[in-house]
Amino acid sequence: MLYLKEKKIAAIFPAFGCKYLGNEREIFGEFSDDWMSLLDRAAMHVRLDTGAIISQRKGDFRDELQSQYAVYLYSCAFSNIIKRYSIFTDYSAGYSMGLYAALYHTESIDFEQGLDLIHAAYQHIKSATAKFKFGIGVISGLDKGDVSTLISEFSDLEIINVNNKLSVLIAGFEKNVRKAVSLAREQGALNAHFLSFNSPYHSKFMNEAAHTFNKHLGSTVIRDPAHPVISTIDQRLVTSSADIINDMTDNICRNINWLDTMTSLINSGVDTFIECGPGKSLYKMARFIEGEFTVYTASTIRELIGSEGIFTLVRAATS
Repeated sequence: MLYLKEKKIAAIFPAFGCKYLGNEREIFGEFSDDWMSLLDRAAMHVRLDTGAIISQRKGDFRDELQSQYAVYLYSCAFSNIIKRYSIFTDYSAGYSMGLYAALYHTESIDFEQGLDLIHAAYQHIKSATAKFKFGIGVISGLDKGDVSTLISEFSDLEIINVNNKLSVLIAGFEKNVRKAVSLAREQGALNAHFLSFNSPYHSKFMNEAAHTFNKHLGSTVIRDPAHPVISTIDQRLVTSSADIINDMTDNICRNINWLDTMTSLINSGVDTFIECGPGKSLYKMARFIEGEFTVYTASTIRELIGSEGIFTLVRAATS
């Protein structure tokens, strides 16, 4: 029986587009062959560019769908590893499309189902947005109120996510996103730039995609999660298959709020977060979120396992 920790642990899952550490495969390979096994399974199930995924060390994918597959692969492999080391999580949360890996972690879907859902969502999104040029921008150094004021003159722009108190994502027509990013720089933003992946996720422009994706979900078997998933939209606890379908649908077209999601988990007693996936984007976001907590990434988990410090992290199944 492992050391019993009083507070709670949450597994959090990054979205595609995150920057990798560059040595994820080596880290994962020290503990299991899960990543290569899942890569083989994915290649048999979907049209996967295995060469690009194997050779891409930093996460700079040009193809949006392949980027989503890659992050999902890493995240599922990491989920398997922490379970193998009996790290029992109380909650899960997925940042944007990280939701699918969170559902794999909670055993609501199996690995191949996640690939199918990612592919289906991608196809519905591309179909719904094909007629116009959209974009996403990130603005750092201005708070939500400042950004709301900045974009108020553009009827199409909206805040689609609040990463933390000083990082906000906006979406809308490409030309207006670029204008807003430029205005943000003029108004003193520490960093403001246009993202390379330009589908307007989590915005009103995705309503049609959400509707057709929801119909697709009607023929998908989803299981109740083994532990609660927290919705990044309204921070409710998702505890049933019906809740999951609703949250997957809303995740396409409704604004999310990662700051509120993390804060809600912290207020629920979570003091330990495990970033299950490549890179450390969620760790970086958490530096500007208030609370007493620690975020572990793949590299820090490796150090804990290697030093047997993992026993200070895990909770027994009977807790």
